[in-house]
Amino acid sequence: MSGTNVGRWLFTHEGVAEGYLRVEGDSVAEVCRGRAPGGSSKAIVMPAFVNAHTHIGDSFAYPAPKGSVEEIVAPPNGYKHRMLRTASRAQKVGGMRASIEIMARTGTCAFLDFREEGPEGIEMIRESAAASPVSAIVLGRPVHSNMTSSALEEFVSGCDGLGMSSLRDWPRDLLQRASKAARDNHKLFGLHASEVVREDIDAILDLKPAFLVHMTAASDSDIAAVAEAGVPVVVCPRSNEFFGIDPRMPQLLAAGVEVALGTDNGMICRPDMLEELRAARRMSTRHGGLAPVDAVRLATVSGRKVLNAERDITTEIEHTDDLVVVEVKGDDPLEEVVSATGPARVAAVSRGGRLRRL
Repeated sequence: MSGTNVGRWLFTHEGVAEGYLRVEGDSVAEVCRGRAPGGSSKAIVMPAFVNAHTHIGDSFAYPAPKGSVEEIVAPPNGYKHRMLRTASRAQKVGGMRASIEIMARTGTCAFLDFREEGPEGIEMIRESAAASPVSAIVLGRPVHSNMTSSALEEFVSGCDGLGMSSLRDWPRDLLQRASKAARDNHKLFGLHASEVVREDIDAILDLKPAFLVHMTAASDSDIAAVAEAGVPVVVCPRSNEFFGIDPRMPQLLAAGVEVALGTDNGMICRPDMLEELRAARRMSTRHGGLAPVDAVRLATVSGRKVLNAERDITTEIEHTDDLVVVEVKGDDPLEEVVSATGPARVAAVSRGGRLRRL
Protein backbone atom coordinates (compact mmCIF):
# COMPACT_ATOMS: atom_id res chain seq x y z
CA MET A 1 0.00 0.00 0.00
CA SER A 2 1.30 3.44 -0.84
CA GLY A 3 0.00 6.97 -0.84
CA THR A 4 -2.49 8.53 1.51
CA ASN A 5 -5.58 6.48 0.71
CA VAL A 6 -6.15 2.88 1.81
CA GLY A 7 -8.91 0.52 0.69
CA ARG A 8 -11.96 0.63 -1.55
CA TRP A 9 -14.65 -0.90 0.69
CA LEU A 10 -15.78 -0.60 4.30
CA PHE A 11 -17.51 -3.28 6.35
CA THR A 12 -20.00 -1.89 8.86
CA HIS A 13 -22.77 -3.54 10.85
CA GLU A 14 -25.07 -3.01 7.86
CA GLY A 15 -22.69 -4.68 5.39
CA VAL A 16 -20.28 -3.56 2.68
CA ALA A 17 -20.16 -0.03 1.32
CA GLU A 18 -17.71 1.88 -0.82
CA GLY A 19 -15.18 3.73 1.26
CA TYR A 20 -11.54 4.10 2.25
CA LEU A 21 -9.13 5.43 4.86
CA ARG A 22 -7.33 8.73 4.49
CA VAL A 23 -3.93 8.25 6.10
CA GLU A 24 -1.46 10.89 7.21
CA GLY A 25 1.88 9.35 8.11
CA ASP A 26 1.03 6.42 10.38
CA SER A 27 -2.29 7.84 11.53
CA VAL A 28 -5.80 7.30 10.19
CA ALA A 29 -7.04 10.84 9.68
CA GLU A 30 -10.50 10.02 8.38
CA VAL A 31 -12.81 7.19 7.35
CA CYS A 32 -14.29 8.32 4.05
CA ARG A 33 -17.49 7.08 2.46
CA GLY A 34 -17.87 6.80 -1.28
CA ARG A 35 -15.70 5.76 -4.21
CA ALA A 36 -11.99 5.70 -3.40
CA PRO A 37 -9.65 7.97 -5.39
CA GLY A 38 -7.43 6.37 -8.01
CA GLY A 39 -4.42 4.64 -6.56
CA SER A 40 -6.11 3.55 -3.35
CA SER A 41 -5.27 -0.07 -2.52
CA LYS A 42 -7.71 -2.80 -3.51
CA ALA A 43 -8.71 -3.80 0.00
CA ILE A 44 -11.59 -3.93 2.42
CA VAL A 45 -11.41 -2.12 5.77
CA MET A 46 -13.16 -3.97 8.60
CA PRO A 47 -13.41 -3.72 12.36
CA ALA A 48 -10.41 -5.66 13.66
CA PHE A 49 -11.21 -9.22 14.68
CA VAL A 50 -12.18 -10.22 18.20
CA ASN A 51 -11.19 -13.79 19.02
CA ALA A 52 -13.93 -14.56 21.52
CA HIS A 53 -12.61 -17.85 22.88
CA THR A 54 -9.04 -19.04 23.24
CA HIS A 55 -6.92 -21.28 25.43
CA ILE A 56 -3.47 -20.10 24.39
CA GLY A 57 -1.80 -21.52 27.49
CA ASP A 58 -1.40 -24.85 25.69
CA SER A 59 0.06 -23.34 22.50
CA PHE A 60 3.46 -24.85 23.33
CA ALA A 61 1.93 -28.33 22.80
CA TYR A 62 0.93 -27.72 19.14
CA PRO A 63 0.10 -29.92 17.32
CA ALA A 64 -2.09 -32.02 19.58
CA PRO A 65 -2.61 -35.73 18.84
CA LYS A 66 -5.98 -36.88 17.59
CA GLY A 67 -8.45 -38.07 20.19
CA SER A 68 -11.82 -37.39 21.75
CA VAL A 69 -12.67 -34.25 23.71
CA GLU A 70 -12.32 -36.23 26.93
CA GLU A 71 -8.93 -37.63 25.95
CA ILE A 72 -7.46 -34.34 24.74
CA VAL A 73 -8.89 -31.44 26.76
CA ALA A 74 -11.07 -32.69 29.64
CA PRO A 75 -9.83 -31.83 33.13
CA PRO A 76 -8.06 -33.02 35.15
CA ASN A 77 -6.17 -35.69 33.19
CA GLY A 78 -6.74 -35.01 29.50
CA TYR A 79 -3.65 -34.65 27.32
CA LYS A 80 -3.75 -30.85 27.62
CA HIS A 81 -3.71 -30.88 31.41
CA ARG A 82 -0.96 -33.47 31.59
CA MET A 83 1.13 -31.30 29.28
CA LEU A 84 0.45 -28.18 31.36
CA ARG A 85 1.63 -29.97 34.49
CA THR A 86 4.94 -31.04 32.95
CA ALA A 87 5.85 -27.98 30.83
CA SER A 88 8.11 -25.26 32.17
CA ARG A 89 6.98 -21.69 32.68
CA ALA A 90 9.32 -20.61 29.88
CA GLN A 91 7.71 -23.10 27.48
CA LYS A 92 4.23 -21.88 28.30
CA VAL A 93 5.08 -18.18 28.08
CA GLY A 94 6.96 -18.73 24.81
CA GLY A 95 4.00 -20.56 23.30
CA MET A 96 1.59 -17.85 24.39
CA ARG A 97 3.80 -15.10 22.98
CA ALA A 98 3.94 -16.91 19.65
CA SER A 99 0.14 -17.21 19.55
CA ILE A 100 -0.34 -13.54 20.44
CA GLU A 101 2.07 -12.57 17.67
CA ILE A 102 0.00 -14.60 15.19
CA MET A 103 -3.08 -12.66 16.30
CA ALA A 104 -1.24 -9.35 15.90
CA ARG A 105 -0.19 -10.26 12.34
CA THR A 106 -3.61 -11.52 11.27
CA GLY A 107 -5.82 -8.62 12.30
CA THR A 108 -7.04 -9.51 15.79
CA CYS A 109 -7.33 -6.59 18.21
CA ALA A 110 -8.52 -8.52 21.27
CA PHE A 111 -8.86 -12.08 22.48
CA LEU A 112 -10.74 -13.61 25.38
CA ASP A 113 -8.77 -16.39 27.03
CA PHE A 114 -9.90 -19.09 29.44
CA ARG A 115 -6.66 -19.36 31.43
CA GLU A 116 -6.12 -22.40 33.59
CA GLU A 117 -3.58 -22.79 36.42
CA GLY A 118 -4.98 -20.26 38.87
CA PRO A 119 -3.11 -17.05 39.78
CA GLU A 120 0.13 -18.28 38.19
CA GLY A 121 -1.70 -18.90 34.92
CA ILE A 122 -2.99 -15.33 34.95
CA GLU A 123 0.50 -13.99 35.66
CA MET A 124 1.94 -15.96 32.73
CA ILE A 125 -0.55 -14.69 30.17
CA ARG A 126 -0.19 -11.11 31.41
CA GLU A 127 3.57 -11.44 30.97
CA SER A 128 3.10 -12.92 27.50
CA ALA A 129 0.82 -10.10 26.33
CA ALA A 130 2.63 -7.20 28.00
CA ALA A 131 4.40 -5.88 24.88
CA SER A 132 1.69 -6.76 22.37
CA PRO A 133 -0.76 -4.42 20.60
CA VAL A 134 -3.41 -7.14 21.04
CA SER A 135 -5.64 -6.77 24.11
CA ALA A 136 -5.82 -9.86 26.32
CA ILE A 137 -9.08 -10.33 28.23
CA VAL A 138 -8.14 -12.98 30.77
CA LEU A 139 -10.73 -15.17 32.43
CA GLY A 140 -9.05 -17.12 35.21
CA ARG A 141 -9.98 -20.52 36.53
CA PRO A 142 -9.64 -21.78 40.11
CA VAL A 143 -7.17 -24.57 40.71
CA HIS A 144 -9.25 -26.22 43.44
CA SER A 145 -12.98 -26.92 43.59
CA ASN A 146 -13.13 -26.15 47.33
CA MET A 147 -12.06 -22.52 46.96
CA THR A 148 -13.68 -20.32 49.59
CA SER A 149 -15.86 -17.35 48.68
CA SER A 150 -13.29 -14.90 50.04
CA ALA A 151 -10.55 -16.60 48.02
CA LEU A 152 -12.76 -16.41 44.90
CA GLU A 153 -13.27 -12.68 45.49
CA GLU A 154 -9.52 -12.15 45.73
CA PHE A 155 -8.88 -14.33 42.69
CA VAL A 156 -11.38 -12.57 40.44
CA SER A 157 -9.96 -9.18 41.40
CA GLY A 158 -6.75 -10.14 39.57
CA CYS A 159 -8.31 -10.97 36.21
CA ASP A 160 -11.14 -9.96 33.89
CA GLY A 161 -13.52 -12.62 35.08
CA LEU A 162 -13.86 -16.38 35.35
CA GLY A 163 -13.88 -18.91 32.50
CA MET A 164 -15.11 -22.31 33.61
CA SER A 165 -15.14 -25.69 31.92
CA SER A 166 -18.23 -27.88 31.70
CA LEU A 167 -21.00 -27.85 34.30
CA ARG A 168 -20.20 -31.47 35.14
CA ASP A 169 -16.56 -30.67 36.01
CA TRP A 170 -17.35 -28.57 39.10
CA PRO A 171 -19.44 -28.73 42.27
CA ARG A 172 -22.65 -26.77 41.84
CA ASP A 173 -21.88 -24.66 44.88
CA LEU A 174 -18.51 -23.59 43.48
CA LEU A 175 -20.05 -22.53 40.15
CA GLN A 176 -22.75 -20.52 41.91
CA ARG A 177 -20.23 -18.72 44.08
CA ALA A 178 -17.90 -18.16 41.13
CA SER A 179 -20.70 -16.61 39.08
CA LYS A 180 -21.69 -14.36 41.96
CA ALA A 181 -18.08 -13.27 42.58
CA ALA A 182 -17.65 -12.35 38.92
CA ARG A 183 -20.92 -10.44 38.71
CA ASP A 184 -20.42 -8.67 42.05
CA ASN A 185 -17.08 -7.40 40.74
CA HIS A 186 -18.52 -6.44 37.33
CA LYS A 187 -16.42 -9.10 35.63
CA LEU A 188 -17.30 -11.70 32.97
CA PHE A 189 -18.44 -15.22 33.82
CA GLY A 190 -18.11 -17.60 30.87
CA LEU A 191 -18.91 -21.29 30.74
CA HIS A 192 -18.40 -24.20 28.35
CA ALA A 193 -21.82 -25.74 27.73
CA SER A 194 -23.13 -28.91 26.06
CA GLU A 195 -20.02 -29.51 23.97
CA VAL A 196 -20.11 -33.32 23.84
CA VAL A 197 -23.22 -34.27 25.80
CA ARG A 198 -26.35 -32.25 26.45
CA GLU A 199 -26.34 -30.49 29.81
CA ASP A 200 -29.24 -29.07 31.79
CA ILE A 201 -29.91 -25.70 30.20
CA ASP A 202 -31.89 -24.45 33.20
CA ALA A 203 -28.94 -25.18 35.49
CA ILE A 204 -26.63 -23.42 33.04
CA LEU A 205 -28.76 -20.30 32.68
CA ASP A 206 -29.39 -20.18 36.43
CA LEU A 207 -25.69 -19.32 36.75
CA LYS A 208 -26.33 -16.11 34.76
CA PRO A 209 -23.38 -16.54 32.39
CA ALA A 210 -22.25 -13.57 30.32
CA PHE A 211 -21.77 -16.00 27.43
CA LEU A 212 -21.51 -19.71 26.66
CA VAL A 213 -19.02 -21.65 24.55
CA HIS A 214 -19.95 -24.43 22.07
CA MET A 215 -23.59 -25.57 22.68
CA THR A 216 -22.91 -28.23 20.03
CA ALA A 217 -24.87 -30.98 21.81
CA ALA A 218 -27.74 -28.72 22.86
CA SER A 219 -31.31 -29.46 21.86
CA ASP A 220 -33.39 -27.07 19.78
CA SER A 221 -35.31 -26.11 22.92
CA ASP A 222 -32.03 -25.41 24.73
CA ILE A 223 -30.97 -23.09 21.92
CA ALA A 224 -34.35 -21.35 22.07
CA ALA A 225 -33.92 -20.85 25.83
CA VAL A 226 -30.47 -19.32 25.33
CA ALA A 227 -31.86 -16.97 22.67
CA GLU A 228 -34.71 -15.91 24.94
CA ALA A 229 -32.27 -15.26 27.78
CA GLY A 230 -30.12 -13.10 25.48
CA VAL A 231 -26.94 -15.06 26.22
CA PRO A 232 -24.36 -15.06 23.40
CA VAL A 233 -22.70 -18.28 22.26
CA VAL A 234 -19.11 -18.51 21.03
CA VAL A 235 -18.47 -21.21 18.42
CA CYS A 236 -15.09 -22.68 17.47
CA PRO A 237 -15.41 -24.37 14.05
CA ARG A 238 -11.85 -25.66 13.59
CA SER A 239 -11.72 -27.12 17.09
CA ASN A 240 -15.12 -28.71 16.52
CA GLU A 241 -13.90 -30.09 13.21
CA PHE A 242 -10.83 -31.57 14.92
CA PHE A 243 -13.16 -33.51 17.24
CA GLY A 244 -15.74 -34.37 14.58
CA ILE A 245 -18.40 -32.07 16.06
CA ASP A 246 -20.89 -29.89 14.18
CA PRO A 247 -20.79 -26.24 15.40
CA ARG A 248 -24.43 -25.68 14.28
CA MET A 249 -23.96 -22.02 13.43
CA PRO A 250 -26.97 -21.61 11.10
CA GLN A 251 -29.30 -23.13 13.72
CA LEU A 252 -28.01 -20.82 16.43
CA LEU A 253 -28.37 -17.76 14.23
CA ALA A 254 -31.82 -18.79 13.01
CA ALA A 255 -32.95 -19.05 16.63
CA GLY A 256 -31.84 -15.49 17.28
CA VAL A 257 -28.70 -16.25 19.29
CA GLU A 258 -25.83 -13.74 19.14
CA VAL A 259 -22.99 -15.91 17.81
CA ALA A 260 -19.30 -15.01 17.99
CA LEU A 261 -16.21 -16.80 16.75
CA GLY A 262 -13.22 -18.18 18.63
CA THR A 263 -10.19 -20.33 17.82
CA ASP A 264 -10.15 -22.39 21.05
CA ASN A 265 -7.05 -24.35 22.07
CA GLY A 266 -3.67 -23.16 20.82
CA MET A 267 -2.45 -26.75 20.67
CA ILE A 268 -5.21 -27.59 18.16
CA CYS A 269 -5.52 -24.44 16.03
CA ARG A 270 -3.33 -21.44 15.42
CA PRO A 271 -5.30 -18.32 16.50
CA ASP A 272 -5.84 -16.93 13.00
CA MET A 273 -9.35 -15.56 12.58
CA LEU A 274 -9.21 -15.64 8.79
CA GLU A 275 -8.63 -19.40 9.00
CA GLU A 276 -11.53 -19.61 11.44
CA LEU A 277 -13.78 -17.69 9.07
CA ARG A 278 -12.99 -20.11 6.27
CA ALA A 279 -13.80 -23.03 8.54
CA ALA A 280 -17.05 -21.39 9.64
CA ARG A 281 -18.11 -20.99 6.02
CA ARG A 282 -17.04 -24.53 5.12
CA MET A 283 -18.69 -26.24 8.07
CA SER A 284 -21.96 -24.36 7.74
CA THR A 285 -22.64 -25.63 4.22
CA ARG A 286 -24.29 -28.83 5.47
CA HIS A 287 -27.02 -26.65 7.01
CA GLY A 288 -27.50 -24.22 4.15
CA GLY A 289 -24.37 -22.17 4.69
CA LEU A 290 -23.60 -18.75 6.07
CA ALA A 291 -23.79 -15.64 3.92
CA PRO A 292 -20.39 -13.90 3.87
CA VAL A 293 -21.82 -10.86 5.68
CA ASP A 294 -23.10 -13.08 8.51
CA ALA A 295 -19.81 -14.96 8.79
CA VAL A 296 -17.77 -11.75 9.06
CA ARG A 297 -20.10 -10.42 11.74
CA LEU A 298 -19.22 -13.46 13.88
CA ALA A 299 -15.58 -12.39 13.90
CA THR A 300 -16.10 -8.65 14.34
CA VAL A 301 -19.29 -7.10 15.70
CA SER A 302 -20.50 -10.17 17.63
CA GLY A 303 -17.17 -10.65 19.37
CA ARG A 304 -17.42 -7.09 20.63
CA LYS A 305 -20.89 -7.80 21.99
CA VAL A 306 -19.52 -10.71 24.02
CA LEU A 307 -16.95 -8.40 25.60
CA ASN A 308 -19.22 -5.38 26.09
CA ALA A 309 -21.61 -5.88 28.97
CA GLU A 310 -23.91 -3.17 27.64
CA ARG A 311 -23.74 -4.73 24.16
CA ASP A 312 -24.01 -1.20 22.73
CA ILE A 313 -21.80 -1.50 19.67
CA THR A 314 -21.40 1.27 17.14
CA THR A 315 -22.57 0.40 13.65
CA GLU A 316 -20.17 2.80 11.98
CA ILE A 317 -16.41 2.66 11.51
CA GLU A 318 -14.63 5.67 13.01
CA HIS A 319 -11.02 6.70 12.48
CA THR A 320 -10.03 5.87 16.07
CA ASP A 321 -11.52 2.37 15.98
CA ASP A 322 -9.47 -0.81 15.81
CA LEU A 323 -9.41 -1.79 12.13
CA VAL A 324 -7.95 -4.42 9.84
CA VAL A 325 -7.18 -3.88 6.15
CA VAL A 326 -7.45 -7.03 4.02
CA GLU A 327 -6.30 -6.96 0.40
CA VAL A 328 -8.52 -8.66 -2.19
CA LYS A 329 -8.18 -9.48 -5.89
CA GLY A 330 -11.75 -9.38 -7.18
CA ASP A 331 -14.84 -7.25 -6.71
CA ASP A 332 -16.63 -9.32 -4.04
CA PRO A 333 -14.44 -8.61 -1.01
CA LEU A 334 -16.47 -10.44 1.63
CA GLU A 335 -16.62 -13.62 -0.42
CA GLU A 336 -12.83 -13.56 -0.63
CA VAL A 337 -12.46 -12.87 3.08
CA VAL A 338 -14.51 -15.92 4.07
CA SER A 339 -13.32 -18.34 1.40
CA ALA A 340 -9.98 -17.48 -0.18
CA THR A 341 -8.09 -14.89 1.85
CA GLY A 342 -5.07 -15.90 3.92
CA PRO A 343 -2.85 -14.18 6.48
CA ALA A 344 -0.59 -12.80 3.74
CA ARG A 345 -3.47 -10.59 2.58
CA VAL A 346 -3.65 -8.74 5.91
CA ALA A 347 -2.02 -5.50 4.78
CA ALA A 348 -2.39 -3.32 7.87
CA VAL A 349 -4.01 -3.01 11.26
CA SER A 350 -5.00 0.15 13.10
CA ARG A 351 -5.23 0.44 16.88
CA GLY A 352 -6.82 3.61 18.15
CA GLY A 353 -6.06 5.44 14.90
CA ARG A 354 -2.41 4.40 14.60
CA LEU A 355 -1.89 2.40 11.39
CA ARG A 356 0.69 -0.37 11.30
CA ARG A 357 1.49 -1.73 7.84
CA LEU A 358 2.36 -5.41 7.69
